[in-house]
Amino acid sequence: MPSLSVYQTVWALASLLLWNGFMNASPALATEHAVTVDLDTEHQVMDNFGASDCWSMQLIGGWSLENRNRIADLLFSTTDGIGLSCWRFNLGAGKTDDIRDPLRTAETFEISEGVYDWSRQANEQWFLGAAKARGVEQFVAFVNSPPARMTRNGLTRCTPDVGTTNLKEGYEGQFARYLADILEHFRDHPDEALRIEFDWVSPVNEPQWGWNGNSQEGNRASNDDIKAIVLALHAELASRGLRTSISVVESGSMADMFLKNFKASYTYNHTYGNYLDAFCGDPAVNDKIGNKISAHSYWFDLVPSKLVPTRQKLREQLDQYPGWQYWMTEYCVMQGPEGKGGHGRDLTMDTALDVARVIHYDLAISNASAWQWWLAVSPYDYKDGLIYTDYHKEGDPETIYPSKLLWTLGNYSRFIRPGAVRVDLRGADESDGLLGSAYKDANANELILVFVNMAQTEKAVSLQLENLSEGRLPNAFTPYITSEQDDLKAYPYAPAGTTYTVPARSVVTLVGGFESTNPDKQASLAK
Repeated sequence: MPSLSVYQTVWALASLLLWNGFMNASPALATEHAVTVDLDTEHQVMDNFGASDCWSMQLIGGWSLENRNRIADLLFSTTDGIGLSCWRFNLGAGKTDDIRDPLRTAETFEISEGVYDWSRQANEQWFLGAAKARGVEQFVAFVNSPPARMTRNGLTRCTPDVGTTNLKEGYEGQFARYLADILEHFRDHPDEALRIEFDWVSPVNEPQWGWNGNSQEGNRASNDDIKAIVLALHAELASRGLRTSISVVESGSMADMFLKNFKASYTYNHTYGNYLDAFCGDPAVNDKIGNKISAHSYWFDLVPSKLVPTRQKLREQLDQYPGWQYWMTEYCVMQGPEGKGGHGRDLTMDTALDVARVIHYDLAISNASAWQWWLAVSPYDYKDGLIYTDYHKEGDPETIYPSKLLWTLGNYSRFIRPGAVRVDLRGADESDGLLGSAYKDANANELILVFVNMAQTEKAVSLQLENLSEGRLPNAFTPYITSEQDDLKAYPYAPAGTTYTVPARSVVTLVGGFESTNPDKQASLAK
């Protein structure tokens, strides 16, 4: 048996090929990658992986119980689904005929100031309870627009004449009370199944966009508008003893995190964008938003011009504010790696791999500690859903189409649980080839490796571990594969000590632990 010091520095993973005949595959077919994981070089602590209930859950929550449960299992179960660890619950602004798509607006709990109908959003509430029942522990309540009675034009979307924001002047306090009333209701809900203390509330969404069209609910807000909302909301939450944190700014552009949005700033004659300096750097508000700031990855997935350089710049600017976390809170394919846009539903590995590459770089370059998809379920012919349906109205068949993207996200979400720490991985950083990232769980008892193979050929991986704790050896790893053939399928244990080959056009997660070389320790563990 080799000495312990050898194990501490050299660790080859088992072959990662499809089980049907992969043991006989020729190693010459795979390009070998020497990959090194440094267990002592730690990056971000992971908070969660999530998705939102917008807006299809208002329909799907009324389906048959069997099909509702199937959707919930696919999203939230850590055995039968992808094990999302965060659920984004939309607080609707009120159904209105002004929004041309009825699935891009939702009911509001509010009847009038301080008066609520808690039976509203019943279908969305069912999925809120389903998430909790399946072990989801982190919840975000988010807003696209204030209720119509609080807006300057009486609508739940903007018009050019309302100014910097559609929230009525001086209504920050009422808006804060409205949000706190909802949070308090769920915290103290009479039904334990729906008794949820939301971890975060997000009062604005993509505030630099004009939202003047009638395609969906939306509200712009200048930096000063957002700060006024934050101050009022923070005071209201504190006065009620609500532990919910405020999440901002949900920037619709990664670049606007470090650049001023000149179009919005010029149009409305107030500053929009440059959010890192405006919020992380402002002592009037930076202690009121939980040392966390968020953006969306839309429009910055073009390869090679935007995907990597924008995230490098974002990280560089974030590093000027030590201790601040970055969350990626919304994404679907709107541009894509080749600029072809997001039109056309795609259930295949094509979109799944494109998105897996975005996830990888958001985590490995931007150091995002949360990664959250847009629509959990989509009825559209667009690359915006994890699960798709053709259901649009009562009486339609309750169709359910899980995508490869669903399972690819699961390669991350099911295994990288809250509290896990990303550690350094070198040797797998090819935007059109092999990408890899590594994580150890909160107790450092488990190592999770995620490999994305964008290429048409398999990739062989030999692995070195650096700074493996004395007295510990790597144990066998379980591979979970998502490919055109497999949906997050578990394969037999892969023993340590041989080269591991990642199939072409696949996403693979290796999950394994460690064993002690101390006989007394082994005996103790056996008890």
